[in-house]
Amino acid sequence: MTRCMEVQAQITDYIDGKLPAEELEAFVSHINECEECREELNIYYTIYVGLSQLEHDDQEINELYDLDGALEEELYQSELLIKKRHFFQGFRYVVYTVAFWCIMLAVFLQLRLFADMGIL
Repeated sequence: MTRCMEVQAQITDYIDGKLPAEELEAFVSHINECEECREELNIYYTIYVGLSQLEHDDQEINELYDLDGALEEELYQSELLIKKRHFFQGFRYVVYTVAFWCIMLAVFLQLRLFADMGIL
């Protein structure tokens, strides 16, 4: 229940796109698992998007779109962002590992060169 309260406190930050990337994964994961929090997100999202629609002119109001579908798309985009973040974290790890071994190889070759020249 405590986790639900934390997630529900983050709903407005999520809708506004202000939820930090570190918290986004836990938020989306919980929303996908907890029906109560998902319902709360749906209510907040409907209210926020509905109010923003009222601020536009009459022509745009006539072009209202599926709010549930828009929320699902928003969650899908968040999941894609999380997957990209995981990919680039893994990619960065691979690059750092390859760089480390390249430096070690260069040091080893330099030491061997010094040994062949009689410096060591």
